[in-house]
Amino acid sequence: MKKYVLLILLAVLVAACTSGKTEFFPSREFSADAAQVTVMRERRVFGLGFSMKVLLDDEVIARLKTGQHVTFYVNPGVHRIGIPNSSITVALERARKHYFAILPDSTQFGFEIERISEVKATQWMAQSKPVE
Repeated sequence: MKKYVLLILLAVLVAACTSGKTEFFPSREFSADAAQVTVMRERRVFGLGFSMKVLLDDEVIARLKTGQHVTFYVNPGVHRIGIPNSSITVALERARKHYFAILPDSTQFGFEIERISEVKATQWMAQSKPVE
């Protein structure tokens, strides 16, 4: 019995640590009209043990570990970018880059997503790994 409990616990822990793109990841290639979106997760000890779901219009498109980022292209217009329990509704402009960061906060959930500047995003991306 203890072996089964240990195997189940191990499987849950491995699943919590996975990262990458999901089947809902926007596979559209870059076009002149597309808006480029990058979501990043700062490298921190807080939250190190699990991956964070990245949502686009309420669909899970990727999972990020600390120190990772993901870039995707979407049609311009109003979209919801977020994580579970925190999202931002934004107007994404055509042929423009948009950057968002998953940050710890003081709520019960512990994380929020916010828009960040290109300067800050460039600094963070230099120290993080892209999700393939």
